[in-house]
Parts: sequence; structure tokens; C-alpha cells
Amino acid sequence: MAVAAMVLTTPKVAHSFSITPTMQAHSVGLNAPKIPSGGSSSSPVNGASAIPDTTLNVAYKPLSISGDLGVNVPVACWFPVDQNALQGPTTEGTDTVGILQQLSSYKHRISIRRIAQLLARIDWIPEFANRNFDLQPASSSVADGESLPFPKQGPVVLLAHGYLGSRFDLSHLAENLAKQGFICFAPEYPESLAASFTPLEGLDRRKITDKLLDSIANDWNVKGSSFGMVGHSMGCGTAIETGDETWARVCIAGFPRQRDGSPIPGNVLFLSSMNDGVVSLERLGGKQAIPSDFTMLDESTIREQTTGLLPSRAALIFDRPDAPNHISFLVESVGNAMIDLLSPLLPAAQAIGFPVLDFDRYKAAQDSKATAEVVHPIVTAYLKQRMM
Repeated sequence: MAVAAMVLTTPKVAHSFSITPTMQAHSVGLNAPKIPSGGSSSSPVNGASAIPDTTLNVAYKPLSISGDLGVNVPVACWFPVDQNALQGPTTEGTDTVGILQQLSSYKHRISIRRIAQLLARIDWIPEFANRNFDLQPASSSVADGESLPFPKQGPVVLLAHGYLGSRFDLSHLAENLAKQGFICFAPEYPESLAASFTPLEGLDRRKITDKLLDSIANDWNVKGSSFGMVGHSMGCGTAIETGDETWARVCIAGFPRQRDGSPIPGNVLFLSSMNDGVVSLERLGGKQAIPSDFTMLDESTIREQTTGLLPSRAALIFDRPDAPNHISFLVESVGNAMIDLLSPLLPAAQAIGFPVLDFDRYKAAQDSKATAEVVHPIVTAYLKQRMM
């Protein structure tokens, strides 16, 4: 969930353009059988070397950054599994392979106390009202990468969650990008509903992002061959303010303008919906509010999955009766956790006018998977074209 607050003027209508790229993300191992916890899918036979399990081609590693931040900030990381790095000479001179275990879950938390603090300035909600959740990965090809090495270099993508979001909001997209060779990092920002740390005075998104980039290069020794950032809602502002013109940016359910109203330089893909009740394009002027130098994409053409090249500055606006809402762009497991915990509170919140940030719409639609089927291929194709 997120709230974006950007003031903008209404420019000329962006010109229309139908694109037909090949945007199917590879799905290697999606239907592969699960590997029992604590074991490998293959084992040595008659003294032969073990064969790496190629169905587990994405690794997830939980990390944290601190340094001069004054607190430990959690960071979720997804990266492609380097099967060659799992093999190496033993003392006997034979080859061995690291044991890959399928990731059981992401450790997620929703803090009712934090939600009340940020939305209503209420500070008396007890900590025991918080809930922990084990979120299932969207793909069965994710390995537990806690003991696996990072790739030495590759295209790096940062994922920025929105207001009252979490580092797992776009985990399904991160899994898909990692399959394509991207190294993805999702930090937890001070506005997270997980409340995994107490923000100190002056600790903002920029400081966390800067520290993350420093840790990627100097602590984890990952050389970024190119950089990109995907932001959802408030995370769009984070993406806009990070990096330079060489970066590729994807803004989801936010708005592609800087706070002073000036255009965003460089490569930008903007995705939004006329059914978004949080960042309402209708209130901002509809499709005519999209900067005139953005090429408007056609959802019906995208669904045909034919070939084509995406423009460097492009926008896709969902405009149909069942168009996505603000939460539809997040992973289904996060939406389900919110439904599980927050549904009993929804009637009371609506009765007193408490902001529900499209939670009511999502509870009715529950369309994360359908939204991802359109969004993920175009985001993946765009970042591959601009970063690889």
C-alpha cells in the first residue's frame, strides 16, 4: 500500500503507439517438483560428482545494512544461481556441488501499531497486535541462498516499496527478474508496515538507498554492469531521485514527475490504472496528465505477445472496468496477508473515514496474478532492453 503526493500540471496528450514486444519471461523449472527440505535433488552415484539442480535457478538471501544509519535495515536480495560457482575441487581433486534447498518462505510482518501511527498518529496500539507471516515464493524455482555466493557482476535493480509497504511487495517481480540474470535488492524504508526498525531522526529513503548502493559495491563486492530501479507508489519518487540518466526506471502506481513538476530524465516506463483509488489519474487529469514525450502503450497489443521494441519513455495505463487497483500490482501473498489480518478491521475503518488505501477494492478483486501476467512481461522486457 502506498500514498504518493505529487503536484503536477496537465501537459499535452501523449501520442499513441501500439507495441508488440516479445515479453514472456522464461519460466525454467516452474513446474518442477519441490525438493525436500535439507536435501538436494541429486546425489553422487558410484563416486560421480553431484549434478547441480537447475530447477532452482533463483536464490534469495536476507541481508541488512547499518553503518552510519544507526539501525539495522533489512534488505531482501534475489539473484541468479551460478551453477558453476557451486562446483569446485575437493581435497581429493574431485568435483563437488553445493546443496541447493528450496526456499520455504519469506519472513513477513504486519504491524497494526505502525499502520495506526502513520495513518492516524495513534500510538497506543500494543505490540501484540502485530502478526508474523510466512509468505510463499511466487515461483517454485527459488533456492535458499543464505550460504550461496553473489554473482561477481551483473545488472543491478533496486526495488522501492510504497507508503505502508514492505520489502516483499514486489518479490514476484524480483523472482522473475533474477531468472533473467538481474541482481535485485529491496530495502525496507522507514514507512514500512513491517516496523522492523525504529527510524531515527533524519533517517530517510535517500540515506538508506545510498547506504545500500555502497554496501552492494564495497561490502558484498557486486559490480553493477548497469543499474535500474522499480518503484511502487511512494517508491516511484524514490526511483526518480536515485541514480543518473544512465539508469532505467520503472514507476508503478505513482506518477512520472519530479516534485518540482519537472520531467524525469532518461529511460522511464510508467504503469498505472484508472481504477487506482490512491494515486488517482482521474483527479490528476486522466491520460492527458501523462507527459507529452511519453509514448502511450496499448494493453491489448501487449497481450498478443508479438515482437517489437519498447520506447525508452513509455506509459501503459490500464483503462477497463476490471482494471487493477493500487494493491493489485503487489505480490498475491502480501495481499492475502493483509486480507487475513485487516479484514475484520475494514468495516470500522470505513465507518470512521480511516484511509484504507484501496484495501477494500483489492479484497473484492484479488487480481494480483492477473495483473502480474500483464505487468511482469513488459517490465522484464523493458529492463532487458535498457540494461542488457
